Amino acid sequence: MTRKLTDKPISIASDHRGVAMKARLKGWLLANGYSVNDCGTASAAERVDAMDYALRLVAEIKTGRSDFAIGMCGSGQMMAMTANRFPFVRATLLHTTEESAPAREHGDANMLVLGADVTDEAAAERILETFLSTAAQGGRYAERRERLARLDIAEL
Repeated sequence: MTRKLTDKPISIASDHRGVAMKARLKGWLLANGYSVNDCGTASAAERVDAMDYALRLVAEIKTGRSDFAIGMCGSGQMMAMTANRFPFVRATLLHTTEESAPAREHGDANMLVLGADVTDEAAAERILETFLSTAAQGGRYAERRERLARLDIAEL
């Protein structure tokens, strides 16, 4: 693995459908020298709402406890939509490793979202590795990210 982008813990959470994938990715993170803040859920046996766990990850980023978060639910959609309601979160729902590098390079994504029902766990590991080893680019991409952070309904 290349240079780590953060020394802070990576926060990780899932709903009931993402528990198995979360366990695998948590193991990968620990094996690769990251500390992990597990924000739940712990059981696939009881249905929980992905939105609640996305909000836990958002809080980890907002408070500065984590620079990066990883969220999983069935499709990944609810985690991503919830997290992207907040201007300091740049959540990206990824399905392939090819999507992972541009999400970081161009968008400086700080939250990786995966669909546990639609993403193979081995592929999820490769996506995570690319995500955490790719730095954001400057120049026009930095300008675009700054504009994104300032977007307001008034621009419509």
